[in-house]
Amino acid sequence: MTNKKPKKHFRGQKDDERVISIFHKHWISFVKPIAIFLPFFVVSIAILFYQGQLGTGFLIVGFIIFVGAVSYLLYNYLIWNWDVYILTDQRVIDIDQKSLFHKVVSEANLNNIQDTTFETKGVWQTMFNYGKVNILTASSGANIEFENVDKPEHVMSVIAEAKDNYVERMVEGEAGSQDFEVDDEE
Repeated sequence: MTNKKPKKHFRGQKDDERVISIFHKHWISFVKPIAIFLPFFVVSIAILFYQGQLGTGFLIVGFIIFVGAVSYLLYNYLIWNWDVYILTDQRVIDIDQKSLFHKVVSEANLNNIQDTTFETKGVWQTMFNYGKVNILTASSGANIEFENVDKPEHVMSVIAEAKDNYVERMVEGEAGSQDFEVDDEE
């Protein structure tokens, strides 16, 4: 999917922090789970439809295949949907949902971002305009990657603009506080 209208709040948001944008993985990254789901779903429906001719044992098999296929699709949808990238006016946050009970959250303050690059690789990423955005940070931790994000060039420019605005606010804030300290001394 493309970036959605930002929610006002997310877990871990600071009181003075404003969400600029929330990015999700491109819809095409959900095609593989759908392609795996469809054959099992069709087979289970066929078994359930013809179960009278096949016997009652096939009813149980068809039902198990149906429940397994739907569970597989739901599981993958939740992982895909919960895997988000949040850009605020202070930091970038990568919530990488590995499984239902395993997620990895990486974040970097905007002033620690040294460089951002994007990569589209191959025919599919070029045709559907999705790819990876790499965020190089000054911290000793790992760099942040937004994988399979829609319109990576746009995402990169939004992050760069947010960083520039943040740095500008910090410079103005420091200048303002220095002026205040000088006035206070006199």
